[in-house]
Amino acid sequence: MRTATLIVTLGLIACGGAQEKSPKTVNVDTLTKKDARSFDINHDGVADVWKYYVKTEDGDYLARKEFDINFDGTVDIWRYYAPGGALIRDRMDMDFDGKIDVTSHYENGQVVRKELDLEFDERPDLVKYYENGVIIRIEGDSDNDGNFDYWEYYKEGKLARAGTDEDGDGQPDPDKWRTPE
Repeated sequence: MRTATLIVTLGLIACGGAQEKSPKTVNVDTLTKKDARSFDINHDGVADVWKYYVKTEDGDYLARKEFDINFDGTVDIWRYYAPGGALIRDRMDMDFDGKIDVTSHYENGQVVRKELDLEFDERPDLVKYYENGVIIRIEGDSDNDGNFDYWEYYKEGKLARAGTDEDGDGQPDPDKWRTPE
């Protein structure tokens, strides 16, 4: 099973920014439900949302949040946060089978990469790349062999060209590029 372990390194800067405090490394995936603050959003007496906080010299910060969106007792969405509160990654189980289907990575509050497991085999079959919230590239594994063999490039959010790898060398074949008509 694919284990996504997020290591958060805190390099906390003192007020004024001149002096650096000692960094603290926390593996937020090792925090357990006993470490969490839980909430029952549908009022059935069972927790549906868990918030995990990491203690620092400057106070606690929200490091991870989990959601059970279909109220079956199993977490379906995991969100990871940087010390300043910015979302840095989320993972989602879209078909409620207990396995991650979509992982999104964020920078400055915007998605920069989204990995989709369309075959439900715990590895991405499609990866989408974004700049400033606009798609710029897609890489896909069309035959589910674990290697990308399909690429799409976008300009201003519109498909500019697409290519395939039919000879299996991991690169788009020069004679297989297409442009939209």
